Amino acid sequence: MDNRENRKSREKAIELKNVAVHYTESKSLFKREKYQALKDISFDVYKGETLGIIGRNGAGKSTLLRLLAGIIKPDKGEVIHHCKSVSLMALAAGFDPNLSGRQNAVISGMLIGHSKKEMLSKLEEIKEFAELGDFFEKPVKTYSSGMRARLGFATAMHTHPDVLLIDEVLAVGDANFKQKAEKAITDKIQSDITVILVSHSEQQMKRLCERVVWVESGKVVKSGSDLDNIFQLYRMNMKFSRSGIFIENFEKLDPNVEFCFESLEFKQDKLVFNCFFCYKIDCEITNVKVNPANVVLSGPFASPIVGSRYKKYQIAYKSRFHCGVCIINKENFISAYINNVESIVLKFKIVKNREGYE
Repeated sequence: MDNRENRKSREKAIELKNVAVHYTESKSLFKREKYQALKDISFDVYKGETLGIIGRNGAGKSTLLRLLAGIIKPDKGEVIHHCKSVSLMALAAGFDPNLSGRQNAVISGMLIGHSKKEMLSKLEEIKEFAELGDFFEKPVKTYSSGMRARLGFATAMHTHPDVLLIDEVLAVGDANFKQKAEKAITDKIQSDITVILVSHSEQQMKRLCERVVWVESGKVVKSGSDLDNIFQLYRMNMKFSRSGIFIENFEKLDPNVEFCFESLEFKQDKLVFNCFFCYKIDCEITNVKVNPANVVLSGPFASPIVGSRYKKYQIAYKSRFHCGVCIINKENFISAYINNVESIVLKFKIVKNREGYE
């Protein structure tokens, strides 16, 4: 994506300013409650960039895409579009279930500004790409989720919107179509189109995206172009959140460090943990220590799984450490004794019940 990066401007395609979206849920016949799907969301999408949106199920990602597409309006704040057409590609992409794939493809294109004549001229390409065969002439209500995704994907790929929003459609379908779909997205990325992608695949995000926005409980937790750091923090919080504990202000002070918490046990104001700690330069790590608890972890122990991930580093095959202790609601530092020299390599804060994660 280097050539694309050189061509890309910092011109904005979409701006979100302090946006909030509320839904009303019926709890019973006489009781209704307001549910806040998005809370004070602010970020910009730039023309020509590929932006990833990550977050667990129910975090607000699909609501955010519908907002970006103009399908829903914010209850608070402002969404400003500096583009002519936005296309949302999702499993439930607004197709009329009683119309055929052919008819839905034409209508979808017309909704973002194409003429009927233009869409009719694209139908054979859409049909061929979607691999629907005779089903292209049948009602969409007879389609599987994978077939609907293929129709939506093929239609969006051939209508050339200014901004393309992709919501998990690459998670369905057979392996061959997924490969073809990702290649088509890559080709779009090399053009001037703006792509916003929601996916649970970390590797896919890293292949396709230049920047990510992490959404949790309707709020932006973190955003930026350091995908390795953001995904590491995201993975750790997915593990931590099962215990009602969350990690924030995570910072690698040494870029050669690979670190991940494994087992966790919460004890009063402390968190006892095991971890793997790998250094991406062959050297000797004799000890790993956590402050302010002033605890030296036991280890290193054998770690064949980590070793298989970092085969070129012999140290990775013995990188598991046990019985670390972090202090809750305080900043913690992890030091490594590398070739018998102590160096602080990580710092982070662990909190309970952090607002924005629940």
